[in-house]
Amino acid sequence: MTTSTDCYPSWHADFQPLAEGPQSYISSGCSVGANGNIPCDPEAMRASAEAQFGAPVSLEDYTLARYMQSEVGNYTIEERVAVGEAAVNRAANEGGSILNLLLYRGGSGSGHYGPIHGIGTGTSTAPYGRWAATTSDPTVLTLMLAQLVMSGDSGDFSNGADDQDGPEAWIPQGQAALVSYVRKIARSGKYWVGPLPGVDPWRTFLQNTPGIDPGSDLGAILTQQGIDALTLPRTAPPWTPDMPVCSSKKAAILMSLIGLGLGALAGRWAAKRYLHLM
Repeated sequence: MTTSTDCYPSWHADFQPLAEGPQSYISSGCSVGANGNIPCDPEAMRASAEAQFGAPVSLEDYTLARYMQSEVGNYTIEERVAVGEAAVNRAANEGGSILNLLLYRGGSGSGHYGPIHGIGTGTSTAPYGRWAATTSDPTVLTLMLAQLVMSGDSGDFSNGADDQDGPEAWIPQGQAALVSYVRKIARSGKYWVGPLPGVDPWRTFLQNTPGIDPGSDLGAILTQQGIDALTLPRTAPPWTPDMPVCSSKKAAILMSLIGLGLGALAGRWAAKRYLHLM
């Protein structure tokens, strides 16, 4: 399993200019309840998001965007796309859809957005059966990236990732904790998918389940690659090298739209409408 780091994905040029300015959020107007769930009807929230977005938004698009925003916020566009693909791949592995995975997976929170862990329950388990959090309202850009992922046009950027963690939280525990984490997931058949350009493995450690025996030579190699990626001291970011962007047929037109002197928000709407037609 190898990943080319010769260039950023072609869609980098389409969306990166939008990531460099102020981010506009699509407000749901719904507050988180005492148990962590958002009591508003997801379909009503989707319809409101569609009206604000100015273009069609499916419930799958909106749900994936909420997950992406909740898990990695306004990190790089590559990190957002990669975790979005991980959810799509996990849903496929489970034989269901994004909605099955993130909204209707079972538990007392089924049918509502909210956390993966309970709030006020006195437990660190996931009583709602969600695979990941969907608590946060997405930005316009994150919703655009969610639609890119749902369309399949992100091109398996994540190398088949079907899960992700944030090892950054375990740095204070030292190298042994990080090595133990990588070996633990390897024993369950999961391996790091990187390196991926634009994705910080300390912050977003993407993994997949390729069916490789951790006791095999290849399993040992993949396990060591994950350990190497999380070896202290944390070094300069090799995940954001100075590299070109792969060719993109949309990039030049998108940049011309943004360069017409449109306001920041209007520029986003124009870019979105153009991309939606491609």
